[in-house]
Amino acid sequence: MNFEEPLLLLLVSPVLLAGFYLLRRGFKTRVIITRLLAISLLVAALAGPFTITSHTIRDDAPQVTVIADKTVSCDLYDPSEGESLYEYLKVRTPSRYREITGIRTALGDEILKSGGSGEHIVLVSDLNNNHGVEITNAIALARSQGAHVYAVEQTPIHTDTGIEIAGVKNIIVGNENTYHAIIRHVGDETTYTLDIEADGRTLYSETITQSEERKVIPLPYTPQSEGSHRITATIRPRGEDRFKLNNVFYKSVFAAPKPMILYAGDDSPLEDVLVELYRVDTSRLSGARFEDYRAVVIENKDAETLGPHTGKLREYVAGGGGLMVIGGEKAFDRGRYNNTEVEEILPVLSKPSRYGGGRNIVIVIDASGSTDAIMYDDIKFIGHIDALAQSLVNNRNIAASTKIGVVAFGSSAEKIDFLSATAENKRILNQKIAAIGPERGAEPTNMDKGIIEAQEMLKDSSGEKTVVVLSDGNIRENEYAIETAAIELIDEGITLHLRQVGIGQETFTTMREIAESVGADYQYIGTSNLNIQFEPVPEAPEEEKKEEEALRQFGLTITDGEHFITEYQNISGDITGYNDVTTKLGARRLVATAAGKPVLSVWSLGLGRTAALTTDYGNRWAGILYTAPNSKLISYT
Repeated sequence: MNFEEPLLLLLVSPVLLAGFYLLRRGFKTRVIITRLLAISLLVAALAGPFTITSHTIRDDAPQVTVIADKTVSCDLYDPSEGESLYEYLKVRTPSRYREITGIRTALGDEILKSGGSGEHIVLVSDLNNNHGVEITNAIALARSQGAHVYAVEQTPIHTDTGIEIAGVKNIIVGNENTYHAIIRHVGDETTYTLDIEADGRTLYSETITQSEERKVIPLPYTPQSEGSHRITATIRPRGEDRFKLNNVFYKSVFAAPKPMILYAGDDSPLEDVLVELYRVDTSRLSGARFEDYRAVVIENKDAETLGPHTGKLREYVAGGGGLMVIGGEKAFDRGRYNNTEVEEILPVLSKPSRYGGGRNIVIVIDASGSTDAIMYDDIKFIGHIDALAQSLVNNRNIAASTKIGVVAFGSSAEKIDFLSATAENKRILNQKIAAIGPERGAEPTNMDKGIIEAQEMLKDSSGEKTVVVLSDGNIRENEYAIETAAIELIDEGITLHLRQVGIGQETFTTMREIAESVGADYQYIGTSNLNIQFEPVPEAPEEEKKEEEALRQFGLTITDGEHFITEYQNISGDITGYNDVTTKLGARRLVATAAGKPVLSVWSLGLGRTAALTTDYGNRWAGILYTAPNSKLISYT
């Protein structure tokens, strides 16, 4: 039994002492004992007793809702696929059928309408959600209510290629802006001509052959005059092109004169970057009229210096202004910001963030010959194993800073190198996992090669290391080699989870015996889902942390690539120092060190926005941020 507030149990001690005292004074023993028992039970109840138990819920006839997307964009796929799936399911389990039609795809709304406890929602769609609730938010809410959401992978029956230009709407005269031409393609490989013009001038013209679903081409553009400008992209496919409407894209932008910003700092590489982009006033904060500026940039100032101006800065930002605070030897944790009014308007707390050390996960997939057999209905063992691997990749408790790699083994081992768990990389991993399968039916289950390859992948990684093996457990040889490989893996401090799939009761016991022998975590999950819990990474000892930081520089990584500041950005290089802060709840950490320490964090305050760059202004720690191409991070912020 466990207690929510175990310290309350200490109150039993004075109760017992009081009872003992009353007994010594001659009070009735029976009365005292019954009172002691009653009070002790009340104290135990206040402590919140609870027990943790696990149980498996099996639903032989789950409620399934098939949502068929028949909007215009799904004309590329077989329109009867949703109905065919429904007809297949309804004779096997209680099922419902819903359709989405028209030119707008409100897929998120439909998920919310169908998402109840225990509901299974199957999407037959291209997932092009362009109206209503975001599909990721809808799926997260449905899952929190106990629903399960699946998507059917469809094969296109037509080919189509479309063009879009992504980028900001409001720009500054004379400053180079990078837009991105996004070419989306469905179907067979195609060849097309892409022409992009702006203000009557050709920005890009090329003939391209494309087989991938998405291609992104950067487009540098510098407006030479104030006012409205239009960028036009035209694509001319040579083969089949189902939709003609998406062959031309117009992007309207407005160029404004260079705004005035207030820069409160010393001569530094940061000032050189700002002078190139804006009209910069280097007046002091004292006496400044913040409302006269589009943004205020404060560099390496301590809390005592900023204190008298905090009230005005708060009003300025809340009214729609922009504030960017740069770190250094006198700022944030080194400038006594913690628990001050200065800290209240910033997106970070000026105290050390919890040490993460990075998390590294390798998923080892059994792609041996035995997994090519049918497991249930028309699903093969390898199909179920691949789906489990994808569910692990999509685990919402895995942060974007986590690195995930994949190893597939049969007679040999093949790997998919580490990718950080961003939304885009998860999509790439899911696609690669879906393609994993046995090449020859006679391939043996050489799990030892998969474990050895996983250990090799983790050799140079720092932080938490985890290996998850997914297999049918059909091991007929190599037991000793597998056991030896597992022992070596665990001896290096790597956590090993073994999960065996199957039908009905556990048939093969070799995998369980190996796990018991080496001390690995094992579970026979049958046809169920994975239940591996990823706990917060423990904080490293202070001495170990200092030693690690002294031995290396701090590599930078984008932790949120879906924000307009970091979208399509590539950050490279190392910084040599930073201010140790914690990103606030509700703020967004856009860039961090490899160990997860925030470098660039942003949030909204009222109608305005504040940003905290928690490294210095380029003189000592972060010179790499103020040179191309990394300097775009500063200008976009």
